[in-house]
Amino acid sequence: MRQRCRDGSGRGATLGPAGGAGLARGLAAAVIAPAPVANVPASAPAVVARARTVAIVARSGSCIACGVCVDTCPRDAITLEETAVIDPPLCNGCGLCVNDCSYGALALAEV
Repeated sequence: MRQRCRDGSGRGATLGPAGGAGLARGLAAAVIAPAPVANVPASAPAVVARARTVAIVARSGSCIACGVCVDTCPRDAITLEETAVIDPPLCNGCGLCVNDCSYGALALAEV
């Protein structure tokens, strides 16, 4: 059996007497086959924790709640209460607030 290309050029592939059934069986076997399993030693840690750098209020006594850090933060991770409050999940550790704080209240730290 011969199949034509979609562009109508007449080129095509010759299929065997089963008409491509072997291809379908092989594809089905590949899809149904179990996923390969990696051989990981039992002594290996399950999850490797990776440190993140975030901004922190290092010296809360130096913070006068001026709001410069709030205006500077591109992720809106800083709010003002009595002092600056930084939300670590929102902070990307860029350090812009640390550079703009004139009072030295903020610092970068790994968490």
